[in-house]
Amino acid sequence: MIALALGAALAGCAPLRPERAAPSLAPERAKSLAALPRWRLEGRIGVQTMEDAWQANLFWDHEPTQDRLRVSGPLGQNMVSIVVQKDLIYVNEGQGVERLSRDPEGLLRERLGFAVPLNSLRYWILGVPDPAASLSGGEGAGFRQSGWTVQVDRLMEVGNHALPQRLRVWGSGVKLKILADHWEIEG
Repeated sequence: MIALALGAALAGCAPLRPERAAPSLAPERAKSLAALPRWRLEGRIGVQTMEDAWQANLFWDHEPTQDRLRVSGPLGQNMVSIVVQKDLIYVNEGQGVERLSRDPEGLLRERLGFAVPLNSLRYWILGVPDPAASLSGGEGAGFRQSGWTVQVDRLMEVGNHALPQRLRVWGSGVKLKILADHWEIEG
């Protein structure tokens, strides 16, 4: 049901400036972005596996203690809500279908047929490595971490930060393409 639902479709606002090409990853940029306490992304996600491919709208709200994602089809159809708090994940697929698990990657693997390391993806979506995991390589505007490759193709200026407008993440037989339409940041 979650794959079908997803297939049918995660102190203020800063003004957006024109896009620009992604620069090389600088340690001070990574540290600054990883430390952002609150941010919000509105955009789109494309997922491709060996068996399936789908696109959806993505709304992602990050706070220091949790991440809230909403993934939906056009006009909010088949919305799936995901809340992640450290090692706890809550998934609401609608129509009374709810799941709670202490194994976020396991639950995603069970429901979608693949797993994405959500704790690392919280950093990767900002275009920076997860500070809790070691890097296995990097070049230009990309890096490799935990068996996954992250490539920032294009950035947009949001306040004093350059955040990904177009990002690709691939590994473990899964390819994600995330397009940001709007970012909001605090702090």
